[in-house]
This record gives sequence, structure tokens and C-alpha cells, in this order.
Amino acid sequence: MAASARDEGDLHATGDGENGDPVSVRSAPVVRLDRLVATIALMLATAMQAADATIVNVALPQLERDLGGGITLGAWVMTSYLCATAVMAPLTGWLRRRYGARLLFPGGIGLFVIASLLCALAPSPAAIISSRILQGAAGGIIHPLGQAILLDLYPSERHGRMLAIWGSAIMIGPILGPVLGGIITDAVSWRWVFVINLPLGLAAIWGMRRALPRGEVLSKTSIDAVGIFVLMASVASLQLCLSRGVGRSWLQSPDLLTEAAMTILGFSLLAVRARTAGFTVLRLAVFRDLHFAAAAFYNFTTSALLFVAIVFLPALGEGPLGYDATLAGFTIMPRGILMVLMMLLAGRLIGKLDYRILLATGLLLMATGLLMLSNIQPAYGVPWIIVGSTIQAMGAGLLLTPLSTLAFSTLPPEMRTDAAGVYSLLRQLGFASGIALMTAVLHLRIEVNLIALSAPVGGTESHADIATLRAYADCFKMMAIATMVVGPGIFLFRSGRVRQAVSAD
Repeated sequence: MAASARDEGDLHATGDGENGDPVSVRSAPVVRLDRLVATIALMLATAMQAADATIVNVALPQLERDLGGGITLGAWVMTSYLCATAVMAPLTGWLRRRYGARLLFPGGIGLFVIASLLCALAPSPAAIISSRILQGAAGGIIHPLGQAILLDLYPSERHGRMLAIWGSAIMIGPILGPVLGGIITDAVSWRWVFVINLPLGLAAIWGMRRALPRGEVLSKTSIDAVGIFVLMASVASLQLCLSRGVGRSWLQSPDLLTEAAMTILGFSLLAVRARTAGFTVLRLAVFRDLHFAAAAFYNFTTSALLFVAIVFLPALGEGPLGYDATLAGFTIMPRGILMVLMMLLAGRLIGKLDYRILLATGLLLMATGLLMLSNIQPAYGVPWIIVGSTIQAMGAGLLLTPLSTLAFSTLPPEMRTDAAGVYSLLRQLGFASGIALMTAVLHLRIEVNLIALSAPVGGTESHADIATLRAYADCFKMMAIATMVVGPGIFLFRSGRVRQAVSAD
């Protein structure tokens, strides 16, 4: 019988209840055209959320000049968004069970748009950091909830194909973000980088209006409020400790010791609650699986190294190299395209090559690209940035797909949802921690280089530009060394062919 123009909804389990029982959801009957429009809207919302982590990169120099605060403000504009996203991502499942996707998804996008407008109107550093925290919290809901709704819209036999398309859409945001941000910043102002989310958000809400699930069985499951507070305090303490600790004497800095102690105590308390409480923010039992634990470590490390380069390169171009925002954005566009292609290639090679070969090749390419970036010559800055950053991104592309597959390959099915939340959290913490730590190192190296350049320097370049360029080179070299140091850990993964599983991440 020919398929009708309307696909009837069906009753199926989509999550875990208070005691692990499935929560029944009846997918709304969706006309095929409406489902197509909804799919595009989901991709748009996710790309918008992903792009906002990078679209502001090329606008940071102008933003820092207008609001004051220098490099430190730029780091907080980035990390406040990422930390808020990290905290909210593990809570999305509970929020859906409590309020339903029909209310939560447009609500999350609406809050994201409102926070974006507040960023555009921010009159001070404190205002924009607060607005970015609100924006990141809303963005932390959009990604995992959008993925879950996408799977609800399609039958299980089409999930693999849709997740592949979904992954490509996620990468479009970070690829186009710096380019679009550069054009907008040069043409108008950094404030319009945030205003663009208004039409995109409204289009996403409109596209989803007929496809959001109906008849969800809501639950009054209580949330671990203590766990949320401890997680927020732990992440904030970690950020402060990383961003302010480089180059300072810890024995003479009681505030740093306090922040470090709060970080250790907070995550220790989360671990204890995960073992003793019922429903908690994190289910740390997933780390008993060796493959997941090793993949999670590399996920954190790779995310940090990858995102620091994405943030540093536009700032390097607009700073000591003297590029405008548009050119600075275009220099890192090729890296995104090649990374997507390498991710697709890695997906095809999984099962044909030993995972460890793919991981070793990826780490080697990342280190090579970072070493090239540490030797940038101002006269050939554009091609050097493009080649070096592209090689690094190709290495990351060879790492991300195998790591995601390995992380979920040996976990029991009932633990995958919790594992996905932890995996996403570690990715976001990797982004934020990498930026905070390397920005602090960059600050320190600029000061050291300025002291070393106290003698007159020939040419037209100022001491500040030379010191800053050398500081970026020092940071890229440290990142290359870190990449090679963690390399031997790939032997924690068992050799041979590991059963593939679709990551919920």
C-alpha cells in the first residue's frame, strides 16, 4: 500500500522515568512537508547554537575596545557561554520529562534570542558576561533536545542517516560563524553579531510549530538541586582557577588555593552523590567502562586544543598581523570544511582499520598543524594560518568520529543517555577550560616577551605586536607538545574491531 501523505504518530519510549521506567511519548502525526520543514528548522536552531560559540570570535577585538577589559574580557565572553551550556546539557532530559518538548523547545529558543538581544545591548563587561551566561544556558537545551526530537520525527531505520546529516549541520555553524561574524563586524558592528539570532530563532520556532510532539506523559520527578548548585560552583571555580592561576605564586594567593579546593571538593561531592543519591545530575558509573573513560579523556583534550585554535587564530590575525575582521574570519574557513570531510572519511574507515591507527594519525596531524602555527611569519601569515590550521583540523576530524564510536561501543544500552550527558559536559568543559588556561598563558607570555624586548627593535613593528606574535607562537608550541604527550594513551583502547554504536552525543 502506498504511503499516505501523513505519517501517523506512534507510542514509544523516549526517556527514563524517576526509577528508570520508560516515559511514553506519542509523536504527533506530521505531514511529510511539515516534517521536512521541521527538520530544516531543527538543523537551523542547532547550527545557530553551535555558531554562537565561534561567531563572536572575530568580533572580540572590537568588543574589547568598546567595553574595555582587554583579552581577559574576551576570554570570559567565550567561557561564560560554554560553561553555562555545559551545566545545562545534562539537565535537558529531566526538563523534557517535567515540561515536555512542546513547551521546552520553543521556550529554549526564545530565551536564547532574548539573551542574544541583551548581549547586543550590553553597556558594560558585567552586562555582556551575564547575558552570555543566560544565552549559554538556553543553548545547552537546544542541542540535546533538538537531537531527541529529530529521532522522534523519523522511524528507527532512518536514524543513522539523519544523525549523519545532523552531525554535518552542527559543523556548519562553527565553519560559517567566524566568516559571518567578520563580515557583520566590519559592515556594521560587533553588536549585530548577536542581533542576527532574532530572525534565525523566529524561523526555527515557526518551522517547528506543527511537528512538536503531542501527548507527552509528563513527570514530576524532582531534580537534584544540590547537585546542580555544586556543579555550577565547581565549574565556576575551575574557570577562575585556570584563568587566574598561570604565572602566580599559589602559596601567596589564598584566593587561588580556595578556588582549587572548591573545584576538588565540588567534583568529589558530585561523585559521592552519584553513588548514594537517586536521581543526580551526573551518573559517574559510566566511567567504569574503560573505552568510555579513555574516549572521554580524549574528547576533553581534543575539544580544548581544537577550540583554542579557533579562538586564537582570528585574534592573531586582527592583532599583530593587522587583518580586518572579514579576512581573519576567512582564514579559518577552510579548516572547518576539511574537518567535516575527514570526519566523514573516518566514519567510512571505522571497521576497516584499527581504531588506534586512526587516533594516532589524528594526533600526529594535530601536532604537526600546531607546530606550523607556532612558526607563522607575518609576511606569509594568511597561507601559513590556512595550511597549519587546516592540518590541525584534519587531525581533529580523524579523532572525533572514532572517539564518539568507541565511547558508546561497549556501554550497556540503558547507560547511553547518561553517558551522552557526561560526554557532552566534558566536551564543553574542554572548550571552556582550554580557552581559560591558554588565554592566561598568552597573557603571561606577552608580559615576559615585552620585558625581553626592552632593547630597541629594528623595523616598523612595535614591541607590543612582536611580543604578542611570539606569545601566540609559544602557546601553539605548548599545545603541540601536549598533543604528543597524551598520545600513548590510545593503547588503552583494545585492538581489533569494536562493535559500532550510534552515539547519542
